[in-house]
Amino acid sequence: MAGKYEKVDDSGLVSIEEEDNRADPDAEYTKVPQWKTVFTLFVLFISTVISMNLPIEAKEGRAACVILATAMLWMTEAVPLMITALLPAIMFPMVGIMDTKEVSAKYFNYVSMLMMGTFLVAESVEACGLHKRIALKILSLLGRGEALLMLGASLCTWILSMFMSNTATTAMMLPIVGSILQSLREINHTLGEDLLTVHFDKESPGDKDHSTTVDIIRADGSRPDSKGFKWFCKGLLLCVPYGASIGGIATLTGTPPNLVLKSIFEATFPGQKSVDYQTWFTVAFPLSLILVFAGWTLLCLIYARSSYWYLITGKFIWDKSGKNKEVQKWSYVNKAIRKEYKKLGGLRFPEILLLLMLLLLIFLWLFRKLEGFDGWAEVHAKAIGNMKENGQYKIYLKDAWVVITLGLFLFIIPAENPFRGILKFKPPPGGKRFTRVKRLLDLETVMKKTPWDVLFILGGGYAIAAGCKDSGLSAWIGEQFSFLHNSPHVVIALVVSSFVAVLTEFASNTASTTLLLPVLVSLSQAITVHPLYLMMTGTLSASLAFCLPSATGPNALVFAYPEIKVIDMIRTGLVMNFVCVLLTVAATSTWVYTMLDLSEYPCWADPNDNITCTFTP
Repeated sequence: MAGKYEKVDDSGLVSIEEEDNRADPDAEYTKVPQWKTVFTLFVLFISTVISMNLPIEAKEGRAACVILATAMLWMTEAVPLMITALLPAIMFPMVGIMDTKEVSAKYFNYVSMLMMGTFLVAESVEACGLHKRIALKILSLLGRGEALLMLGASLCTWILSMFMSNTATTAMMLPIVGSILQSLREINHTLGEDLLTVHFDKESPGDKDHSTTVDIIRADGSRPDSKGFKWFCKGLLLCVPYGASIGGIATLTGTPPNLVLKSIFEATFPGQKSVDYQTWFTVAFPLSLILVFAGWTLLCLIYARSSYWYLITGKFIWDKSGKNKEVQKWSYVNKAIRKEYKKLGGLRFPEILLLLMLLLLIFLWLFRKLEGFDGWAEVHAKAIGNMKENGQYKIYLKDAWVVITLGLFLFIIPAENPFRGILKFKPPPGGKRFTRVKRLLDLETVMKKTPWDVLFILGGGYAIAAGCKDSGLSAWIGEQFSFLHNSPHVVIALVVSSFVAVLTEFASNTASTTLLLPVLVSLSQAITVHPLYLMMTGTLSASLAFCLPSATGPNALVFAYPEIKVIDMIRTGLVMNFVCVLLTVAATSTWVYTMLDLSEYPCWADPNDNITCTFTP
């Protein structure tokens, strides 16, 4: 079927042209392994038969069948994740858990709006190239040694992934790191560091050992990297995905699991105080900062030990000639990075606008509600004057309103200075004073870049949480864990964190948290622990996927580089997982539970309305 679209030529005129939207008859459909089709049909058939044959009173069993079917399809990715997320909307009404209207309403809510606005801001930053400028600037300041360069790569990715998608941040950073490594290869050849030393055997017992250096050139003209340089390449490349995963922890909108926690908590305990952007940033940012420096230290100890030793102690391991060569090499590297930065030129108009809007967004998020005095949202509430029954004013403007409002202006504000041509007496080059200008964000970019599957998975999570509650499955699970009531809560948190960290290596971190958080709510009710204690532990641990290429998008992207092997990721990732799990449990058991006031088990969390009880991690 043919459609019409506008086409703007060089003169600024608009013409209407026909576009043929008919499907190409020769186009091939995406091919999938045959086992996925068989497995999907088998899971759907078995779950439907079992759930339909359970007695009408056994709602918990029917809900469990639906959730287990969803979990199996999510973990095997037999069908796309976003399609699997629709399974609760199909099966919950069919087995009598929720009607279609109720379950459909769960698929887009306040948290979905918050995430959508975050996508809009991140896409505009990516479109104007502001993220690349920030990354190169940090690298130019820190690129003065192997350890410092690894720190720069980690910090760049860590900072950007707080506000952008982890995968998008990694996709932007890896080519920059790749170009730096290529410059290092050329510098190593110039300094002769890639020459191989060949030792010759003694011709007679009295001869002395002698050796020489040779320059090996492959058939394609390239030279093999030295063993030490190969090792450093692995460490520098791994800094990027690890920094992205850790950076997403710092902010509420940094990674989808954080918003899954917020949505499931609000769906399970409606009307209770949840975590907003300011609260999350206050408790999670310190942990994220500790993790990124801990991860950098571990990577340096594995891949850049001598450089890290010099950075910490100020002492060179090399001899004097080696020291001079090392200083000279990194002087060249720093010049190469600065050269790349200078290619970007000065700050352009859209970059200045987006930088100001980002700062405004963070300011509005952090100062929306304050302890001790009114934030700007509370001032607005008093101006509106709608007081609730408890004597407090109802706050209308929340985190999602802020980011969606700024997202709207991204489609309005031009990406070029609109007054540049108007204020001149002479028309600008091109002849017309009023010309067409690009805006900071356009619909085509949004439709192409937005990860719509994440929104569907979030919606599936809301539906699963509501189904667990309405069917009584949450209460049933809680009863099964009642034997843990007297167990130390730190031990339970350590088990939860370890289990989630392992599970997220094999399944999407969003899907993992979506499935596990309702179970953790039931567990917390069974052992009379504040629900946020275990939910925070599980959610933060869902971002600790460092071992397998398939665990996260950033891991898959770095695995595409020939320097990275599976054994490298497993060897390094196991150490990272172990250390980060311990630090996460330590954080949630100390300042997180103190700042969020998790020391008491609230009455509203208990399904039987028991009295308040206390616990000490």
